[in-house]
Amino acid sequence: MRITVGIKSLKEADYFLRNGADEIYFGATVPNHRGTPSSEKEIVDTIKLAKRLRKRTLLALNQIYPREKYGFFLNQARRLTDSGLTGVVVRDPSLLEYFAGKKFRTYFVAGINSSCFNSQTVEFYRNLGVKRFTLNSQIMPEDARKMFAASLKTEIGIFVPCLFLEPNIVPFCFFGYPGRSGCPTQLACVIDYKCGGHDFRMLNSNLYFQADLLYDFHKLGVGWLKVSRQRNTPKLIAEFRIALFLNRLLEKGVDRKTFAVATSELIQRVDMNKYGHSYTFKPFPDK
Repeated sequence: MRITVGIKSLKEADYFLRNGADEIYFGATVPNHRGTPSSEKEIVDTIKLAKRLRKRTLLALNQIYPREKYGFFLNQARRLTDSGLTGVVVRDPSLLEYFAGKKFRTYFVAGINSSCFNSQTVEFYRNLGVKRFTLNSQIMPEDARKMFAASLKTEIGIFVPCLFLEPNIVPFCFFGYPGRSGCPTQLACVIDYKCGGHDFRMLNSNLYFQADLLYDFHKLGVGWLKVSRQRNTPKLIAEFRIALFLNRLLEKGVDRKTFAVATSELIQRVDMNKYGHSYTFKPFPDK
């Protein structure tokens, strides 16, 4: 699998691209809870660096934006594409339709919050120009096999399950929460809901289960392993190194049991909790 990493600065881009990342992605020059490059110039410099190293770059427009902002994002995406940007990550089909109406075509990636859970939705997004799908954590390998059976040339990406596993994401939910006026997106849903008369919750998992997921997705032919963009740079680096190590194990062809044991031992030994929360800003380490 190839590895794509979310970055927020040229310094991060340089580190990851020179240490095994095949692709980097970054936000537009608007405020974002995961952090963004400081300016469009920094983004252009990042794209030029990636081109020199023969690596790929993606602009992440994977939020729901007000329609009056569409023109801004279109113009920025066009300028960056002219500078060598590989493609754009999009969550909102309305934005994809707007791009299509303005004759803007590029390599589109459907983000994790595109709510793509079946083959019909895959076809819907493919008709809007999407070439790659980042799977939601609720999708199991056997589900993905059925979803993409008729779309063999479509690329698939996943997050590393033992590093990023968000169960029950309901990205378009607007139910109120105690003490809140509305439901913030990209959080696990805490409201019970029914599916076919039964409570629907994601399967409980441990490190062995999560390792099996990664193993099976690799066997399925998933092409991209994604490391989530975040403000905590030391934690981002640690997650990248883990992803790199696990991917190399899979590429070596280790058996399922060996891989599961190695994954569990690695995650417990590293202890990601010591790095703190992903949304807590921590700068690039000195060493």
